[in-house]
Amino acid sequence: MEQPLHVSETSQPVQQEEIDLLDILVTLAENIKLLILGPLLVGLCALGIAFVVPKTFESVAVLKAEQATASLMTTAAVLDPVAADLGVTKEDSAEEARRLLREQIKVAVGRNDKLLTLTVSAPAPQQAQAIANAVLQQTYVQSQPKGSERARLETQLQDAKARTKSAEDAAGTLLKRMESNGAASSTESARGYAELLNVAAAAQNQVAALQAQLEGLTDAQLVQPPTLPQKASKPKKGLIAIGATLAAGLALLLFVFVRQAVRGATKDADAASKMARIRRALALR
Repeated sequence: MEQPLHVSETSQPVQQEEIDLLDILVTLAENIKLLILGPLLVGLCALGIAFVVPKTFESVAVLKAEQATASLMTTAAVLDPVAADLGVTKEDSAEEARRLLREQIKVAVGRNDKLLTLTVSAPAPQQAQAIANAVLQQTYVQSQPKGSERARLETQLQDAKARTKSAEDAAGTLLKRMESNGAASSTESARGYAELLNVAAAAQNQVAALQAQLEGLTDAQLVQPPTLPQKASKPKKGLIAIGATLAAGLALLLFVFVRQAVRGATKDADAASKMARIRRALALR
């Protein structure tokens, strides 16, 4: 007598699960048109809107520079002359023009390659490229040392050039003396000649470094000049349409199951009383 009762108790949850699954399938079948046509219609509408949204083009430039240069590109010292050259300040104030340019400019420095990437967005390809070129030129100008810093570097440059010439002259004199002595030239003379060459080479390297600092950034550090974009970067019509379709599909699916649950709850006396309590709590009629 106990065995049949045990089988009946275990089969009841399985049967309940099958009924619940059938209810889900019935709900999907009854609303299949809504679940298919609704998202497709929303996706088509989103695609149509994407064609109306203004296009955005991006010009990209890459140069060898550090993080300090990236920060310099978004300062007023660079952006104000750019806004003036492009005529932006004629329509807006200097502060507003600066803000608009900052929204159009993105600067990033790679962790591995240490290359600075300048990305400028604008409604037209030529405008994006023009802004990128103007930002680069003003960055070159502002990267050059000024005032007392420039005077200090120029003094160091003159000293380095003097050391270079002195070391080269001394090395040349010693070389002539060694050549005249021939085999009689000592090891100390050869060692002294090598040291003079090292001093001259170090001074030359310092001269090159100081000249680079005085010159600032130039096109020599430019890896890729500002590009002229051929295709718009925004809006991405395909992604907008797909995203809208998926979002609409999920929303409609949720709506269908909630509506079905509400309908089922009204048929159950206990569930109906709970729904009434919820409506009263939310002041719904």
